[in-house]
Amino acid sequence: MLTREDFPTLLRSFRERVTRSRNNLAYEVGVDPSYLTRIEHGDREPPRQHIVEALARALRLSVTERNRLLITAGYAPVSIVELGAWDDAFQAVADVLNDGQLTQEERDQYRSVVQLISARWQAAGRTASATPGSELSLGITPS
Repeated sequence: MLTREDFPTLLRSFRERVTRSRNNLAYEVGVDPSYLTRIEHGDREPPRQHIVEALARALRLSVTERNRLLITAGYAPVSIVELGAWDDAFQAVADVLNDGQLTQEERDQYRSVVQLISARWQAAGRTASATPGSELSLGITPS
């Protein structure tokens, strides 16, 4: 699981992958290069959310990579904020994953099922017979 301590390493790996210098990246994001150096060395806390998002844009990160960077900086991914933690489906998944009686193996299996359903839903174009009461291409009847 990613933590705030992973932010410097993750940021540096993303920057190095696209072969950007710290100075170049700092200039594009609008921060002092020495500030970015201290962040990458772990001498500073992760920056504010708007700077993390600017870093993600400048590094041309995918949505998944941007979310990983936000999470390690201590911020919720934009998609979760937009969905809202009060969403029933989101809460149901969170409740299962936070069940203290589950083993790590059971949590991993549950995650795999959720990821499989999501992947199939997206592969089907997200609209496959998604009218109320109809059976989705996943063989699931919405309630």
